Amino acid sequence: MIRSGVGIRRLFSSFQPPSSSERKPPSSSKDDRDLLRDGDGHLKEGMLDLALRSYQRAAGTGGGGPAEKRAAMIYEMMGRYMEAIASLDRAVAIDPTDTTAWMGRGFVFWRLEMWPEALASFERAIATSPKDGYPRYCRAVTAEEMAKKRRRCRWRG
Repeated sequence: MIRSGVGIRRLFSSFQPPSSSERKPPSSSKDDRDLLRDGDGHLKEGMLDLALRSYQRAAGTGGGGPAEKRAAMIYEMMGRYMEAIASLDRAVAIDPTDTTAWMGRGFVFWRLEMWPEALASFERAIATSPKDGYPRYCRAVTAEEMAKKRRRCRWRG
């Protein structure tokens, strides 16, 4: 047990502050994990623009796929679907085996009713994660929507 200031002084008596040549200059930029954390905080507060900016900076500093997927989520929330697709394309270019990115890409195409592109994205998700049943379900529902659209076109035409 340390007694009042005596033990603390003894503990720090051998401490020497680093010389000016050993000191690292303060970092002016945050690393990608800090930027992702900042973006998550902004997102929780509902500040989409600030969250997007943090995610974009993280992607630029090496945050890669996770930053691009989070940016895509913000773009989708803002209704900027083509930018969301571009961000997800960058994420799958970084890691072609990223099932989450392929699923996200399929959902954005689904929302835009671009059924063939959504179907292709879900099929890539199945290929990257063959044991996961959710991409198979999404593929089946998308195929059903495509069939409905074909039936409607035949009925009208």
